[in-house]
Amino acid sequence: MRTLSLIVVALAVAGSSAAQRRARIGPTISSISIENGSGGSNGFTSFGGSVALLSGDDGEFGVGVSRYGDLSNNSCLRQMTFIGVESNYYPVGAKGVAPYASTAIGLARVLDQDPTLALLGCSTGAQTTNELGLGFGLGVRFNLGNQAAALVEGRFFQVPNSAIKALEGRANVSFAFGSPSKKTQLLNGTLGPALGILAPLSGPLEGRGPTVGVRFRRDQKKGGSLGLQIDYAPLRVRTGCSSDCSPYAILFAPGYEPSLYSAWGRFYAELGVLLAGFPAIGADRGLAEGAQGGLGADIFSGPTLMANVNARVLWLQGNDPNNRNAFLVQLGVSLSPQLEHASH
Repeated sequence: MRTLSLIVVALAVAGSSAAQRRARIGPTISSISIENGSGGSNGFTSFGGSVALLSGDDGEFGVGVSRYGDLSNNSCLRQMTFIGVESNYYPVGAKGVAPYASTAIGLARVLDQDPTLALLGCSTGAQTTNELGLGFGLGVRFNLGNQAAALVEGRFFQVPNSAIKALEGRANVSFAFGSPSKKTQLLNGTLGPALGILAPLSGPLEGRGPTVGVRFRRDQKKGGSLGLQIDYAPLRVRTGCSSDCSPYAILFAPGYEPSLYSAWGRFYAELGVLLAGFPAIGADRGLAEGAQGGLGADIFSGPTLMANVNARVLWLQGNDPNNRNAFLVQLGVSLSPQLEHASH
């Protein structure tokens, strides 16, 4: 399943790589929160920069470098340099105030003298290792005239085989240059707030509160819609757990939606993959993979708004070897501007 997560992120990145016309370059600062062995969290600051190219008005493809000089909550040394390919997907275009979903995959060079939480002291002979880094999240781009842009983003970030499984806030200010980008082959997209509930089907997990997130949708000119929903999900481990039994996850769920349109709205089926980031201490800490699928309907409300109702099954393959698979049903509602589609 680790291969699945690599394919998902790589496809999201590759989907924004064509017809590059407009570029930006600038510094990035971030604050990353890492859970410690006592169940608390520590915040650390990193510095870096990025260069990116805008592909049409729907996506951005670039390279970012970040240096994390101090990620240790004790006297042992923990440092990381991350060099990654980054992609931002803009469902309603990249002009003005533009929300986006972000993905990143790259090389993390990690030096960690504290691989066992200092139970045996610092490992002074530890060597720098090369690991894979993965990230996904949400952000907003602010276009400051024609020559500058500012980006603010929150994401889940993980380096497998390390203690770095964290939430990170990032900010970037860039100088923009180059000729205007070409118009995308996708139709105008939409986004809006989403609310849901989780009910267990089988396995160790159940919801312990509503899911809250953002729902993105965008039609293709040749039919069907591309969807993405990102949720904050409070969970509870209901079997085989003795401590840290109330985790939370960041759910990242891209999918394809074959659709049928009528005068009242749109009926669709959805099938896609599912990534879940568990940043808190516990047996499932890290990145879980799986799949998701279900049915939904967009109901037009007046000339500009639409409501959404949906039901889908979530499958997650977690990191706890005793409780690997969890199946849940998510029932959700959302409100957003109407989706443009090819029959208009």
